Amino acid sequence: MPRLLGENLSRCATLFGGAVLLVSTAAGPAGAQMSSNPAEITSCLCEQQGVATLSADMSAKTQALAAARQRVADLDAQLLQARQHIDVNNAQSEEQFKGLLAQRDQAYQASIGLIVGAADQATARYNAYVNRYNAQCANHIFNADVLAAVQAHLVCPPLQ
Repeated sequence: MPRLLGENLSRCATLFGGAVLLVSTAAGPAGAQMSSNPAEITSCLCEQQGVATLSADMSAKTQALAAARQRVADLDAQLLQARQHIDVNNAQSEEQFKGLLAQRDQAYQASIGLIVGAADQATARYNAYVNRYNAQCANHIFNADVLAAVQAHLVCPPLQ
């Protein structure tokens, strides 16, 4: 934790999606200014919620991408196995192999298509939001009583 609060302060850090919001119940040292501004606290709490929401979205999309890539790897393994046992003199055996190959091609196209773009966009949006949060709110000190009052009635606008 940053040493902004000094050794003699009652302090707590709220961790949320990698973001830290510093809260103090006592006045900070001369170099650190504590805010009791409800609008500033509301803004930072809403930013913090946004970080968490975008983190969950990014995680879901990167997991979907990983699942798509795993599907391709699984089908590649099945194709390797099937290739070793294909009977070229048996039309049904060839059709089964072609069907598996078509599944693999379709899975591959999905793994390089929209799902990649969605994961990339979610990651870029999350990173931009975290950068904004860090610039506006990270390591700011807020009055604990005002923070608690704001949290009790917090209403945040939808993410943009």
